[in-house]
Amino acid sequence: MVKKILGIVVLGLLLSGSVLAQTKNIGNGLSINIPNNYKYFEITFRQLVSRFPDITEDYLDDDFGIGLGTKLIVIANNRKTIKFFDYVTSVSGLEKLNRKHLQPMMKKFSDPKFLQSMMKDMQKFAPNADLESMNEEEIMELMGEVMESPKMVKKYEKILKPYISKFNREYDLDKYTVLLIGDKKAKVLDEIKNQDIDDLVQIVRDGLLELYEEMRDPSFKYLKDWQFKIEKNHNQNLYLYSNDSLQSPYLSSRFYQEIFLTSHDDQILLAISICVKKCNGSTDFLNIIEPTNLYVKSSFNNEAIDSSNISEQLKTLSELYSSGALTKEEFTKAKKKLLN
Repeated sequence: MVKKILGIVVLGLLLSGSVLAQTKNIGNGLSINIPNNYKYFEITFRQLVSRFPDITEDYLDDDFGIGLGTKLIVIANNRKTIKFFDYVTSVSGLEKLNRKHLQPMMKKFSDPKFLQSMMKDMQKFAPNADLESMNEEEIMELMGEVMESPKMVKKYEKILKPYISKFNREYDLDKYTVLLIGDKKAKVLDEIKNQDIDDLVQIVRDGLLELYEEMRDPSFKYLKDWQFKIEKNHNQNLYLYSNDSLQSPYLSSRFYQEIFLTSHDDQILLAISICVKKCNGSTDFLNIIEPTNLYVKSSFNNEAIDSSNISEQLKTLSELYSSGALTKEEFTKAKKKLLN
């Protein structure tokens, strides 16, 4: 993965101008790339508190530096996705979502025929089980077993397809990145900055397992085996990164997801990037986050690229190509750029 990152950085320097994007200052000395034709949305927690009276400052978290000035930012490849996030952060918008999408689906779930069909499917997977006497946790575990069957997933997808299609047509959640930027010093950073990375990894794994055992929801099953890494960047700040998508067991369709958690000037930054269509194996995360320089362990710079030692640069490119960090086309373009 590190070689892949280095390959992308090298290409960005050698082939500057090949990716259309505008750079935007998001505060706290950080800037991000907004790809060409992408849309931008931003809201602060202060605005959310003013819109939702039920949200009080008790919901804020000093340990993670989440105060009223915390920003929620969304970058998406279409206006429909921005419309969705605009709706979920306003009272009237949530009412529309509830009325048009949630209520019709909940009505379907409570339909006696639907419930009867679901009970029959569960009984097939557990012929000797007394479903009437099972508690909620046991029902959820059995439902998880049912949804491990591709046949069952397709069956329920077909039943729910009209509702899912209606939602997708209206909001088109395709390629989008959500950023959460804290506004105060995160106290938790002092507690973990000197801890051994292996110990931190185990703490996170234990926390994910505990969360799954508490929820006992099949949709959280992948948390148990979620793959991630914790390392330090060139500023010696810890970061957590994962490109292991947390796929829903209820859907056969797949998506790409990247999650990144780190800090800058002792303030938390969380990024979640999603891609559903035409992803080419990744999301827009690397492009969007690149100007922050928070992810890479060490960065290539113009001085290295302008070095007169062309052979060393060609050697580096060859190594990146051999490792798979660069495609043949990317390697050819970069090599041509150097030799010219």
